[in-house]
Amino acid sequence: MKKTLPLLLAPLAFGLAACDGTTDDPAGKEAGRCEATEYLAFDPVNHAPQDARLDAIDQMLALFAEASTDPSTAAAKAKQIRDLYESPTTKLAAKIEGRKDVHHPEAPLGAEMTATIEDALSRLEGATTATEVAIAKQRFEKGGMYRFLFHSVLEELWAPTRQHYDEAYGYLGSGETNAPGARRSLARLATQRDATNGTTLGEELFTHLLDGACALETALDARGADEMNVDDDPAYFAAAQAIDRKMRLAVAASVGHEVYEIGKAGADVDGARIELHEVDAFFSILERSMSSGTDAEKALAADLRTAVDEAMANEDASWIAAFPADDLLRAIESTFGITVKG
Repeated sequence: MKKTLPLLLAPLAFGLAACDGTTDDPAGKEAGRCEATEYLAFDPVNHAPQDARLDAIDQMLALFAEASTDPSTAAAKAKQIRDLYESPTTKLAAKIEGRKDVHHPEAPLGAEMTATIEDALSRLEGATTATEVAIAKQRFEKGGMYRFLFHSVLEELWAPTRQHYDEAYGYLGSGETNAPGARRSLARLATQRDATNGTTLGEELFTHLLDGACALETALDARGADEMNVDDDPAYFAAAQAIDRKMRLAVAASVGHEVYEIGKAGADVDGARIELHEVDAFFSILERSMSSGTDAEKALAADLRTAVDEAMANEDASWIAAFPADDLLRAIESTFGITVKG
């Protein structure tokens, strides 16, 4: 936390390096940011658009919740959600359409996410039951917004400038102090998985975020530069890769969580169907990278896709007993080195 100097001493400190990294002295900036236990934005203006987009996403999800309570309002809520999604103020739809996958830059990521969101809104518009609303929400939230946020963090990290780093911070959703109750976006998702699995992904992500900010400022100041390549500085690249890995673990644990829930669904046909769509939506975030990853990842991706597609094609409840939840869960745990407890 910043400490306020006594008024009479403040003039004496004017020329000294400030502990919060706000002076023009590069050494002061480095010391402040590298010792900070809170996120010190390079300029708070940088992440204001990301904050606004997270606000819009929260508003859209709240409208889904209202439609779930009263499905007769689903079509009207779908229109309100579309208005927020297409708002020229946040430019959310345009950002989603233009988003790239830093590991597969030629992939049609933006078009895929846009198609998922359009499908979800169409499902909501025609929904007449709470289950139909819930399925639309899962596809919109996980396959649309979480996928967008995941790749947004990476795209900003992989273009290292002070502004882009603040934007990555905004998309991650930790807030300045990483207070658990105030986390949003991927930080919130990591916290949810920490609660079910007894992990500390939410804290680890924030630690890597602070490490990356320190490394970025140190590297740019040393170069007298405003930008660099992601792998120009080993410390920065290590922090960016660590954030990537921890976000992947949070998503993989979320796939595992929904697979676990399907395995426990029993006679809850509607609940199992909703969870199946959650598996599919979360899996869409990782499917491309898994399909081009290690042999274990490739095998798991193929098995997950087969299981999901076969279950989706089954109109009755028989798919629940046939779904290989235990086998998939063991494979997820082995492949990602995690334990899914619930």
